Amino acid sequence: MLQAGIASIMIFFNFILYFVFGSLLAPVSGKKEFSVTRTVFAGFFLYYTVFTAFCIPAMLKWKPLSYLAGIWAAVMVAAFAAAAALAFRKWKAAVRRIRKYDPGHWGFLAGVFILSAVQAFIIIYNYQFTLDAAYYVANVATSLQTDSMNIYDPYTGNWQDHFQMRYFFSDFSINDAVLCSLFRIPPLVWCKTTMAGTAVFLTNMVSYMIGNKLFGGERKKVFLFLLFTEIMNFFFITIYTTSEFLVVRTCEGKCLLANVVLPGILYLYLDLTENTRDRNSWLLLLLVCLGSSALSSSSNMLIPASIGVTILPLAVVKKDWRVVPKAIGCMVPCVLLMLAYVAYVKGLYVIYTYPR
Repeated sequence: MLQAGIASIMIFFNFILYFVFGSLLAPVSGKKEFSVTRTVFAGFFLYYTVFTAFCIPAMLKWKPLSYLAGIWAAVMVAAFAAAAALAFRKWKAAVRRIRKYDPGHWGFLAGVFILSAVQAFIIIYNYQFTLDAAYYVANVATSLQTDSMNIYDPYTGNWQDHFQMRYFFSDFSINDAVLCSLFRIPPLVWCKTTMAGTAVFLTNMVSYMIGNKLFGGERKKVFLFLLFTEIMNFFFITIYTTSEFLVVRTCEGKCLLANVVLPGILYLYLDLTENTRDRNSWLLLLLVCLGSSALSSSSNMLIPASIGVTILPLAVVKKDWRVVPKAIGCMVPCVLLMLAYVAYVKGLYVIYTYPR
């Protein structure tokens, strides 16, 4: 029970962590007003982008998980210090703005939080078992038990002579293992409680951001939008919808891909319809492409497709074809990783799990 309580508190810690990483982008945010939700959204992708930059070299050198955990602890401390130095003034301005909220707005925010908390409670305490979910949890547990990264098969415990490239660049579960190691939380508790709850609150945060764009910040309409979105998620659980990943497969990286990344691209599309030259939105779209690959290898195909079906209509509607090369530039990281995976499947190369 104590561990479950700590794991629930860690949901809040995750959001602080994403907020801190997002605050590192304050110097390049331009003239946009500092937004807590947008900062958390950006920080989520920057967090996984930076983690991948440290994780991949460590795996290539066959370093133990504890080695990466030590480095990542230092990175997080440095991120907190750097964010405070770079964004402290913007934090103060945001606090002053929040203090001026009228009672109606506080009531609206409380309603949104309660809505999300109820949804998170139902999902966390729902029975979940799929082979993919078992793989994620087992990979975290195996990494901790063996003090290694992606070297042993999570299903069988057998040693693998080469890395499975489907999971090599998708280091979502390795990040879970690192945080379990640092905070001494059991893998099943972390995945089933902390990351599942984090996924639910992130999903609703992105839905809130989209609702604000669609309804011009009208609180009643935004709240109803969130309410009906939640109802839809509970009653549209099929293999063809994102709802299955949110309700049934919540602790998987694909849940975040389906319910945070793809809606996040829609949000950025709505942002770009207001100004196709908004540098901050394009930077954030590139960050989405960089960070989403860590969540699931499926990102490398879905993200370019999603950008294509939103940016091409944007170019036509706005009669601004300069958005096309920008969109292609954002797709490049995903496309390169997709080609790397195809080359691996075709037997063109392997990366061994031991020195040769």
